[in-house]
Amino acid sequence: MRKIICTIAVLITIIISFFSCTKPDAELKLEQLSIKATQIDNDFKNIRLEVDMLGKEITELYVNQSKILPTIKTDKYQLAANGVFTKPIDDGGSAIFVSGFVPVDQKIKNIVYFTEPIDTAFKILVKKYPEIVQLYYNDKYSFNRIYPFFDVLSQYEAKMDIPAFNFYYLADVKHNPDRKSLWVNEPYVDPAGRGWMVSAIAPVYYNEELVGVPGIDVTINTITQRYLQDSIGSMVMIIDNNGAIVTAQEDVINLLSFPPLFDHKYIETIKQDTYRKELYNLSLSREANVRTIATEILKNNKQVIETEFNGEKATVIAVRIPELNWYLVEIIL
Repeated sequence: MRKIICTIAVLITIIISFFSCTKPDAELKLEQLSIKATQIDNDFKNIRLEVDMLGKEITELYVNQSKILPTIKTDKYQLAANGVFTKPIDDGGSAIFVSGFVPVDQKIKNIVYFTEPIDTAFKILVKKYPEIVQLYYNDKYSFNRIYPFFDVLSQYEAKMDIPAFNFYYLADVKHNPDRKSLWVNEPYVDPAGRGWMVSAIAPVYYNEELVGVPGIDVTINTITQRYLQDSIGSMVMIIDNNGAIVTAQEDVINLLSFPPLFDHKYIETIKQDTYRKELYNLSLSREANVRTIATEILKNNKQVIETEFNGEKATVIAVRIPELNWYLVEIIL
């Protein structure tokens, strides 16, 4: 009897050992990745809700502009010879750049003046969220209020058409008829010099007209450092809903045979929307197994995919980040 009990105990031990070394390993990784994806989703949802509030606050500034204007010190602003209206001295608030694309008149100057109180909200949000690198308000007259302060004249070009950029027009009635806050979730080069980034934006309507768009910027470098460089694994990346790499750890880039991901070098001013090239897209990879991974994640909604790299078996774990319509992906060799 004792021998039978011992035999059963050994069999149970073998069964437990078998399952703990196979299926639970993938399940554990999926659970860990899901926790991280939820963290990213919550963080970015909170930021989008903040830009929604900024939009409402700025609308109130338009409503109350006649009360605000007499309280603003205007002598710190000046109009340059090239038609740019700016604030050359850092007074602790935002930098100001009115490009002159629309000739600067008193009406435009007044918008600069009565939107000054939004700087207080900008300062609070930068301290509240470590992910935020900068905040801004762009208006239909190519006026840019941006915090923290920097030398806008050395970074921007006169006559810049700000509403022609994605961080403005994606909030307009054509692209955003519901007038909701949203993410510019395809990484683009920041004209303000911060490199690759994504932005939460919201429309500001006054008298039923789109008058401007506030934005909150998060750089891709910040996303990499905050969410990928920790204990979740050394083979982790984020891809968008088209299969393009948003950011990835170096080991993943090497494994997938993509060129190194470098930050943008500002050789000249940014005059139009600038995105990553198609060569960073899993769906367009020369490797059939990489294209299959993209299909399984994006079209078949698979969370666990078995594949091979260089003849070695691998498991790919993927979890969707709904707020950004991205996927957090880990490759386990």
